[in-house]
Amino acid sequence: MAPRRRSNTGFIGVRLRPAGHFAAEITAGGTRVWLGTFYTKEAAARAYDVAAWRFGRPRHEMNFPEVRSLTEAQSLSTEPLLRSQGEARRYRSGQRRINTTEADEQFMAQWRRDHPGDVEATRAFWKEKQTYRRERRAGKRQRRAEYEAEYAKGEASTWGENDERWLWNLSSTASEDTPSEDEDFDF
Repeated sequence: MAPRRRSNTGFIGVRLRPAGHFAAEITAGGTRVWLGTFYTKEAAARAYDVAAWRFGRPRHEMNFPEVRSLTEAQSLSTEPLLRSQGEARRYRSGQRRINTTEADEQFMAQWRRDHPGDVEATRAFWKEKQTYRRERRAGKRQRRAEYEAEYAKGEASTWGENDERWLWNLSSTASEDTPSEDEDFDF
């Protein structure tokens, strides 16, 4: 996997706030987790690295890959700047999310070790689904190309006289203002 893109601050997961402070956040399990606001971009980057260590991310996805362990990363990290009760609440909420996500990832790692057959079945299912989707997309592209080629010849429609699509199209476009069977109407 390619390394994550670094922001304009030069660090992963760190962005400059309008007030001149630096915000740190990390994505875990599809949700963004707020790590806090810091005075320096280095402090925010270190907070990101602590969270990345806790989530078991590879070192190439960290801001300081020379740090060798979670305890070393924690010792170099500083507490965030909490200027209001709202920020303190948000920080505590982020820490709870990190703990929950960390526990979920540990549980899933254990489950994968205990149930390798289920893991293989899941992988096979998604591979089959991906193949099906690719084939379906290729079929759509081919039908579209055939339609465009026939339309380019100057034909008004590519549907034949007895094509089932006419019936489907007529039945799907029928509305309430269409006369019923017992009403008289002229053609």
